[in-house]
Amino acid sequence: MEVDEPSIFDLQYVLTSCSNVSPDIEEEERFAAPSLNLLGVNYEVKERVGSWYKGACFRPIRKKKVLRDITIQLRGGQLTALLGSSGSGKTSLLDVIACRTDGKVSGKVYYNNYECSKEVMKQYGAYVLQADKLLANLTVNKAIRDMGLKNVADSKIGGTIVRGISGGERRRVTVAIQLLQDPKILLLDEPTSGLDSYTARNLISSLAQLAHNGKLVLVSIHQPRSEIFKLFDQVGILSQGEMVFFGSSNKLVPYFDSIGYPCPTYANPLDHYVDLASIDRRNNDSEFQTLQRVHSLVEKFYASSIHSETADKVLEATMAPTTSRTMVRFYRPRPPNVFRVINALIGRMLINLARDRTIYITRTFMLSLFVPFICAFLGHMKNNQESIQDRIGLMYQSASVPFPHREIYITENVGMAYIQRQLFCYHMQFMRFRFMFSLVLSSALLYTGLYPEWSRFGIYYAVVFVTHFIGEIMTVGTMGVFLNPQMANTITALVLSASILYASGFLRTLSNMLDIFDWFSWVSIHKYVAEILVANEFKGLNFTCEQNGAPCQFLSGDDYLKQYYPEAVENMSRNFGALGGFMISFFVFHYRGVQDQGYTKSTLNII
Repeated sequence: MEVDEPSIFDLQYVLTSCSNVSPDIEEEERFAAPSLNLLGVNYEVKERVGSWYKGACFRPIRKKKVLRDITIQLRGGQLTALLGSSGSGKTSLLDVIACRTDGKVSGKVYYNNYECSKEVMKQYGAYVLQADKLLANLTVNKAIRDMGLKNVADSKIGGTIVRGISGGERRRVTVAIQLLQDPKILLLDEPTSGLDSYTARNLISSLAQLAHNGKLVLVSIHQPRSEIFKLFDQVGILSQGEMVFFGSSNKLVPYFDSIGYPCPTYANPLDHYVDLASIDRRNNDSEFQTLQRVHSLVEKFYASSIHSETADKVLEATMAPTTSRTMVRFYRPRPPNVFRVINALIGRMLINLARDRTIYITRTFMLSLFVPFICAFLGHMKNNQESIQDRIGLMYQSASVPFPHREIYITENVGMAYIQRQLFCYHMQFMRFRFMFSLVLSSALLYTGLYPEWSRFGIYYAVVFVTHFIGEIMTVGTMGVFLNPQMANTITALVLSASILYASGFLRTLSNMLDIFDWFSWVSIHKYVAEILVANEFKGLNFTCEQNGAPCQFLSGDDYLKQYYPEAVENMSRNFGALGGFMISFFVFHYRGVQDQGYTKSTLNII
């Protein structure tokens, strides 16, 4: 393994006292107990006042402190739980430690003796989000022994349609994936959410075993049962962003007993004291009383010996000299070959697709219904006057065929280069479906009476393929911005529907459009798609005029083009160039969409 050795003249290296030593060089560092020390941490975010429909982006902005003066110490070998009601600041505290914040953070977070940064967390930490983001048709992979997954190693993950492993086992797989990089710090946001009490206890028991093997494990948890309480080494209770208690779990009940809040007999201490630190907002009187009580609890804790001892330990740890066991080392191993990564990603996607019969059934069902319906609806078009409108309708359907999108979601802790390769592989495997779908559609529509020439069929097929491919790119890019599959699909459908209405001329002639729509049409793909399709179909086409039939308005397709699309034939090259430009622009858009949201260490997983 090749390692870039730092220079002693490297300023960044000197300031951070970090090295690029391979983990194989100093085996001792592998067994060094990690520690996190938070000293006077405050976290402030900005939020808009009022509902979104009351002023939208023009609503006033206020600052809100979600964390206040948090001073705690977390050490390897201990399982620490953060408790509190909704909005107490549990997830915000995890975000601060993981360096995933959007607001202003003051105070210090130290990993061993070094100020924690994104680079440190990327090297030593792993963050397990509350939702399980897994490909439904892959099987449980490596790292199964530590999480007790041996009995389901060859079972499918499962999804909303196909039944797979249980919810608790899915959560264990999510944790196991993060364990593949052997992190020293493991942060988990609500790992027991949605699990039954038995499964939740087994999961926490596995996490406790990981912690006691030397890892630093911090979990936020909601309403743990009394048996789980015994598995925690440290407990923190948050309320309104402030610590009501933080210390050893065996000191929790004695501390609250000493300040006048004994735990009732047979009650779960965690439930009781979380309720004690919660705000009752059912009416003004109860809200005022509970706010006063929480304020008193916070003051008493910060004046307690437990907090003083913690603060002293944090100051002592942050001021201690660095040793070989506490030195932060950044390993920069040579990345795997790009072709190996692409091969692995494409292989994973193919395995997932091969095991998901619903994908093929859905596409086959939609195609088997849509194409025969269009053919039956149009029949075999003739070259009479009525066929002009039929051809325009066919062009409209060709440019707006509905297409199913897969679910897209975000997972964490990989590099930006991996995102690019992931998206590249997705488009590679997606193009196969679009290629087949567009080919079947175009071939079937030859029956309706498209211009009988193979070169024109090739142009028609290319436009249908590119149009639908751009639609898929737009959806992925929109997903990178909004991080919501339903919103991404809806916004893309609205944009494309509006585009075909005002830019194509299929439903209303372009000359009758408002000027503003004419301006917007120049940045719409359907302006260029429509011109290519009509020029490809109508050029050189002759129409007959039948007695007692429709008025003889156009004797040829060229007459139709001259009136409604006068420059379509001459602009064929320009229009194809515009479509190519749109493809490149949307590629850039969806890559940037992920980066601009701050997910430079994320990947888009597509099902």
